[in-house]
Amino acid sequence: MQPELGEPFAALPDTHVIPTFWPVPNTGVIGMNAFLIRAAEPVLVDTGTGFLGDRFLSALTSLIRPEDLRWIWLTHEDLDHSGSLRRLLEIAPQAQVLTTFMTVGRLMPEQPFPLDRVRLVNPGDTVNVGDRNLRAIRPPLFDSPATVGFLDDRTGALFSSDCFGAPLPSAELAAAHRADDVPPDVLAPHQVAWATVDSAWVTTADEAALGHALDQARRLQPTAVLSSHLPPIHHCLDRVVDTLRSTPSADPVPGMTQTELEALLAGFEPTPKESVDA
Repeated sequence: MQPELGEPFAALPDTHVIPTFWPVPNTGVIGMNAFLIRAAEPVLVDTGTGFLGDRFLSALTSLIRPEDLRWIWLTHEDLDHSGSLRRLLEIAPQAQVLTTFMTVGRLMPEQPFPLDRVRLVNPGDTVNVGDRNLRAIRPPLFDSPATVGFLDDRTGALFSSDCFGAPLPSAELAAAHRADDVPPDVLAPHQVAWATVDSAWVTTADEAALGHALDQARRLQPTAVLSSHLPPIHHCLDRVVDTLRSTPSADPVPGMTQTELEALLAGFEPTPKESVDA
């Protein structure tokens, strides 16, 4: 099952979501979001998956001319976040990349790009983009040590990268414009499942330390939390923070076995007879 690009929508008046949906058998539908901030110096947050590069760029250009893009905030190096980076740098000549040195180092072997177009940011740094400041933060949960999110001080939006994500059990729920509309009894277990897979270290984390990190995010009092893998959170942050507090005591999720993989593939591949008949 292949990922599909969704229709861009406004999470806040000047902040748009460019969503991608990836159906994963026996798991649900995982959202993969990029974001466009219509700042005085426009900012793209992450660059979508390269598999859908043409469609991603078409969606982006429906919102902004590439030559007007000034910044690309790359939260980390994973390919669902960095897939269209090289192409964007070609068609957006003014754009500079905001990211950590570790992200640059991890990308360079496979996806080198001009270092003179990089501005390094670390948690605590602030970047001015004309009409607002973006304050870099380390999200409470992450799957890459290179991860850096940020708080937009004009809108109050917190960009949390993979943190707070969840695969959702239907395409309709994954395509919701607000995580607040996902039933709590559905959202909570899927957020725990995501956290224990994507940030597998969390099941060995110190509960008090994780709770402190989550409380720090809550004390930012964001107007919205924009996760890379969940519809925008507007009013249910307290609830999802409390959900993630439980993750250190969650059972680790076992990895897929070869037998399970073969059973999964059998559901997609034609039998030899069907292949011949075709």
